[in-house]
Amino acid sequence: MYDLIVKNGQVVSPSSTVQCDIAVKDGKIAALGKFGDSEADRVIDAAGKYVLPGGVEAHMHCQAPFQGCLGANDFFEQSVSAAYGGVTTFMDFANMGKGDSPFQQALARAEEMKDSAIDFSVHGKFVESTEEAIADIDKMAAYGIPTFKMFMTYKKEGVMSDEETMLRVFYKAKEVGGLPMLHCEDNTIAEANIEECRKKNDMSWVNFAKCKPVLCEAAAFSKAAYLAKYTQCPILVVHTTNEDALNTARRAHAEGQPVYVETGTHYLTLFDDIYEREDGYLAICSPPLRTPEDAKALWKGIEDGTILLTGSDDCTFDVDEKSAFLEKGPDGKWVQDFTKVVNGLSGIEIRLPVLLSEGVQKGRISINKVCALTSTNIAKIYGCYPQKGIIAPGSDADLVIVDMEKEVTLSKDTLHNNISYCLHEGFQVKGYPVMTIARGSVIIENGAFTGEKGAGRFLKRKIAPDYLKQYGLD
Repeated sequence: MYDLIVKNGQVVSPSSTVQCDIAVKDGKIAALGKFGDSEADRVIDAAGKYVLPGGVEAHMHCQAPFQGCLGANDFFEQSVSAAYGGVTTFMDFANMGKGDSPFQQALARAEEMKDSAIDFSVHGKFVESTEEAIADIDKMAAYGIPTFKMFMTYKKEGVMSDEETMLRVFYKAKEVGGLPMLHCEDNTIAEANIEECRKKNDMSWVNFAKCKPVLCEAAAFSKAAYLAKYTQCPILVVHTTNEDALNTARRAHAEGQPVYVETGTHYLTLFDDIYEREDGYLAICSPPLRTPEDAKALWKGIEDGTILLTGSDDCTFDVDEKSAFLEKGPDGKWVQDFTKVVNGLSGIEIRLPVLLSEGVQKGRISINKVCALTSTNIAKIYGCYPQKGIIAPGSDADLVIVDMEKEVTLSKDTLHNNISYCLHEGFQVKGYPVMTIARGSVIIENGAFTGEKGAGRFLKRKIAPDYLKQYGLD
């Protein structure tokens, strides 16, 4: 007797779409095939719908202190928002400062995430390369935390990794089967531009994007790729926004170099004209929003396999925190100073709907590619495949049922991220998750959350060696 059968759905993998039933027992996928209604305690009819492996979100920031602000959600609330978007596993980053132990901070972050209703993991973070810090890479890898992030900017904020730190982390990561994650923005370019704006007394929202232009990101991306080539270490570059960076990745891929590239759905659908609005500060994130032409390059990168992952980079702050350090002028409007704005956008709930609507419905990519971009590839690269990321016997029964005919208007009232605005307000999507199942338990049904606080489990990860030696996931 099975606990659950999902029947008659179109079951999606990166390589195929097949109509079959999915039998679930003890939180695992027990079998695929054709089953009778009497063979399970519960049967869900997914006729006319697609069934994808639950989304894996490996790039978000929840309760991440930024100038004293913690964000709109705790980890339980974040997991609820994620579940509405078809996400059944998410990962966050350790909070780090100089002198902190990367391993202990990662453990502390995992402890903070225990309220999650979905499974979770954590990435380490490095800001310096002391002997003690580098030794922690061995501990993290052994514990099931083989990924760690470094920022190539934010020197004044004390979180930038210099080139020596990058090299030392790269060498050690290669030794233990780890994967460094890079935030690529050139600090010298960004800080020089910011200082020039200060001299001109023009700190407008528009100038935020101008201070971090495409070449600021592309220069850092190129440096990271060459350092990775020198050390023969794989890297993953997060939130990539432009063709110059993608061309660097393409050159690396042509040589077999494992440079994995992620982009975010906000760079596919939101553009830098938002910064011209009075409330443009709400869209301040790093790297900045780009142009429609840059978005076209990203879609091409997704199509040709240069980009293998998507991440929301969700960092949700409500208006009060985004504007906490701003002042109002005599006219009652904000005095524009982008350096005083808390960085970050919300997005974990809309990643899948946006890719279904803007990607599949508009003929840019297949639903199989969406499966890869939101689940399978992420599970492989981050080291939790095939437990996650695939609908197959033995895998966790993490499923999202998608209705490709369901139309939704995105707004602050339709989303569940606890903020009073929506940068996609009025954005129409067609194709939407209608049920989310985490380890065999239905947690989103009929528009309601039915999961449990604290039901998520910590996920220990190990990356397959082949993915770290040569570019590609086959």
